Amino acid sequence: MEKFEPFIIATNEASAKLREGRLPLVPEWGNPFSPFRIQDPFGIRNAIVPVFREDTAGRLYGSGTAFNIDGFGSFLTAHHVVDFTGSELQSRPVLFLGMHALGYGKTSIPPDCFVPVEGFNVVTMDAVDPMAALRGEAERKVAFDLAVLKASPLGKGVRPPQTLAVRKDGWQPSIGDVVLAVGFPELDLSELDTPQRLLLSEGMFGAYGRIVAVHPHGASTSNPSPVIEVESDWPPGMSGGPVFNRDGEVIGIVSRSIRAEPGIPGTGYAVDLGMSHRIESFAPTLDAPGWRLCWGVFSEDETRLISVHASSEDAVSVGNSLGHPFKVKKTMNRIGTDDFMAPA
Repeated sequence: MEKFEPFIIATNEASAKLREGRLPLVPEWGNPFSPFRIQDPFGIRNAIVPVFREDTAGRLYGSGTAFNIDGFGSFLTAHHVVDFTGSELQSRPVLFLGMHALGYGKTSIPPDCFVPVEGFNVVTMDAVDPMAALRGEAERKVAFDLAVLKASPLGKGVRPPQTLAVRKDGWQPSIGDVVLAVGFPELDLSELDTPQRLLLSEGMFGAYGRIVAVHPHGASTSNPSPVIEVESDWPPGMSGGPVFNRDGEVIGIVSRSIRAEPGIPGTGYAVDLGMSHRIESFAPTLDAPGWRLCWGVFSEDETRLISVHASSEDAVSVGNSLGHPFKVKKTMNRIGTDDFMAPA
């Protein structure tokens, strides 16, 4: 097995605490670029979640992977994981979040763990369509294979998700760099004796890979997403999952892959977040890795951060319930702590 140091990945919330006892993600011996199972129910599984498609009858079908980025219900994924919502209005995306307890074997899952997506945002661009131009119609298409999902409010039976550190700029992919993709290639859902009792078999997998090319304008004319080409074996279901650099930062999103065959290495393509320049327009909370842009409720002298919120309206509402003077202002907050600073 070629020698390289396995990555240590942690959520923002865990990184705010001591790092002692955190284990590296070690691949199968002799197959460093093959998928391997990750057993981490209380670690990154809190932030990386399966995505399902739910039809009008309530049936669920595995669709891909997403991950939490800000603690305000925002999840990043690949656009093609949820593009069925544009053509099939009878279906909606559903996120599967963790329970408050760890179950073994066959277990009943609280319905609260299946969290519907209220909506999602994508970046669009002008489509090259001469016929539409002749008709005087402006055609738009998705610019990047990524989307930000907005989860509906959480119920009492679900464990609030943690977040990952996202590097939206300042990191340049280089040929030969090793990266790690994480996702859920094995999603199997079966309905039991009542619609409220569901049995889910899921497996989180990781796959290391080596960057072999960078395509700032896409790997093909049909898909203009800026992508990093990786020699690895990313199985189906990994789509939408995070791609980490050695520092444990998300620098890409699994977009598509070609499976490995005997004697032929697999190829994966990850959307390059550093080249997706307009990501701020639909993910406004993203800031430096581990930090978020938000609205804070402060003590009257502005020395103590009381709480953080996605909008000024939410912050004011919480402040009004305190019963003592407060101030609301836009701030940067280190996720998992009460550290704050003024936005740049």
